[in-house]
Amino acid sequence: MLQPNYTTRKAELKDVMYFFESINSQTDSTLDINKFNHQFKKKLKDKTSILLLLDVDKKSVGFIVAQEYQTLSDSFPFLEIQELFIAPKFRKLKAAEFLFSEFVEKSKNKGYYKLKVNCNINSTLNQNFYISKGFKIQKKQYHKSIY
Repeated sequence: MLQPNYTTRKAELKDVMYFFESINSQTDSTLDINKFNHQFKKKLKDKTSILLLLDVDKKSVGFIVAQEYQTLSDSFPFLEIQELFIAPKFRKLKAAEFLFSEFVEKSKNKGYYKLKVNCNINSTLNQNFYISKGFKIQKKQYHKSIY
């Protein structure tokens, strides 16, 4: 199969179920739709969030979600990729590469100088993708539930 004709666009409220179903397909549990819908609406309104969809023939086949941050040690804001999803059927058709390339270009145009990402420690596929895009491991991240 030849590489499809990909296009990207900003997410809209009508896309909430695509995001919900895609994220649920990657987890072992089902998220609460009401809480998800609330968070999705907040991200759409938030000027520091980026929700970019990848479409083929006006049908969504992937997305990337990023958030702007700035730490005390950073001179400028950076973007942290929070989610990157590609439908299984399109994973070998350079969909992730296309979406990531578009995301980087849009990020540069908005003046961001750095990207960060956290990916699953057990997912060598994800790790290899980000390494191939020039990401370097700088820190380990630790998590602890406090409730």
